[in-house]
Amino acid sequence: MSGTLRLVWLGIAVVLVVGCLGKRRAAPLAVKGTVNLDGKPLPEGEISFSLPGEAPAVLAVKDGAYAGTALPGKNRVEVRAYRAGPPLSTDPTNAPTKVNYIPDRFGAGSTLTADVSPGGANDFKFDVTSR
Repeated sequence: MSGTLRLVWLGIAVVLVVGCLGKRRAAPLAVKGTVNLDGKPLPEGEISFSLPGEAPAVLAVKDGAYAGTALPGKNRVEVRAYRAGPPLSTDPTNAPTKVNYIPDRFGAGSTLTADVSPGGANDFKFDVTSR
């Protein structure tokens, strides 16, 4: 009986190891580009590239330019920029909050995409508007 039990455990271990190896994700690739707000370079903000089921790659935007890495595939893209907002009523320090001033259609409701590919330049330009 112990021999059979060992074979069962060995089989379970093999299935787990093979299952985990099959879930390897591709290595991130270099991406770069520009973000314009109302026809001018976005002074400061962030852009994120995400695939379903994966953590987003969030890259800083400075003077309209960004660079970093993102996973290969058709990524959903979001653009955000913040300004100081009113403090929380529960904050004893009265520190300002961050308020995204880019419309939601470029953030959580974004339909922007970027096809990040191993053989491509992966240089993407995004034009967003404040209205």
